[in-house]
Amino acid sequence: MFHIPSGILQDMIAHARELAPHECCGILSGKNQSVAETYRITNILANMSDGDLSRFEGAKLSDLQRLSPEERADIAFQMDAREMAMAQRDIRSKELNLIGFYHSHTFSPARPSQTDITIAMEFEGYRQKLNLPEPLHLIVSLEHTDKPDIRAYRIQDSQATEVQIQEISE
Repeated sequence: MFHIPSGILQDMIAHARELAPHECCGILSGKNQSVAETYRITNILANMSDGDLSRFEGAKLSDLQRLSPEERADIAFQMDAREMAMAQRDIRSKELNLIGFYHSHTFSPARPSQTDITIAMEFEGYRQKLNLPEPLHLIVSLEHTDKPDIRAYRIQDSQATEVQIQEISE
């Protein structure tokens, strides 16, 4: 079970709505599977060159290459590395742990795409080298704008398994 305060859930939904139709992204920190803080991270995909898109593969890469840079951020995300490093420093200074990452799907359900799984597996190599805890991956879906859906997943060996979220009143 994964615990998250209602205020943080509402902030993630607000972040997704503010950036729609682009995908938002961020980091969650806390202790013992309980989120204490969120960090909004800039989605830099719209600013990436065609050459920088090489981390994407297959159909996603083909889709991204057909779109304008601005439209690319509607269907994918790339977190700003500098902001991620600053968030990690802040997390350590507060003696918290990386709990997870979140991003939005503006037009699709709250379940990981193949690209989401690929990115999670890329991070896995870094995570082990840096001795970071295994993160959860949360997706905020705005597919039904009147009823946003947030789901959490553990991604291991290229497989996504849903993890139950328990909302905590503040």
